[in-house]
Amino acid sequence: MEEKMGSGRGSYIYGMSVHNIRIERLWVDWTRGVGKKWYNFFFELEGSYGLIVDNTAHLWLLHHLFLAKLNQDALEWVESWNCHKVSMDGARRQSPREMFTFGLLEYGAQGISHLVGQDIIPGEDLAMYGIDWEAQQNADLTTHHRTHNRTDALESNPFATFSMPSHMSEVIVEPPNCPLTPEQCVMLDGELAQRVDLRSRDMVVRKLIWKEALAICIGLFDDV
Repeated sequence: MEEKMGSGRGSYIYGMSVHNIRIERLWVDWTRGVGKKWYNFFFELEGSYGLIVDNTAHLWLLHHLFLAKLNQDALEWVESWNCHKVSMDGARRQSPREMFTFGLLEYGAQGISHLVGQDIIPGEDLAMYGIDWEAQQNADLTTHHRTHNRTDALESNPFATFSMPSHMSEVIVEPPNCPLTPEQCVMLDGELAQRVDLRSRDMVVRKLIWKEALAICIGLFDDV
């Protein structure tokens, strides 16, 4: 946003937590609805079901078995979240989808021209921009924010009141190479379908799916 719209315009909010606490409402909902379930699942696989996170073959098997299922959960959660009603001061309850749709009708398309110089926030208002005062009183939101957001931007100077982060958060995940031949992949899927219900969305069953799939893959190489 800084590159597209220019610096010093409030295009991207960083700095003190009071300026970006609003997004914590979304992250808390996401963690409760999807993230924590899968985090606990993968953690249990590592602790009790033989998953080695540094083993690229194990990571490939995770992708093969669960990536589509995780994405399905994510898409369903997005659909649900976009339709849930949000309380707003001085306005009727609306869902994010309604806000977007009615906003287009009322104000027209926004943010598609990327023209620098429009809607510049005055300097005296920039310090207060984006603060959600109600959210500051929500212990769940503020705790979630402190737990999951880095503070190293201010650690270099303990008296600093504001500092642009030295780097933005980014996680690059390269898909692991498949260690199996096409024929072995077919054998894995066929054998696994006979042992467990691959359509089940029960996380206990999914642990069994991992356990059986790992055993099959080990057997494919032991038999060579």
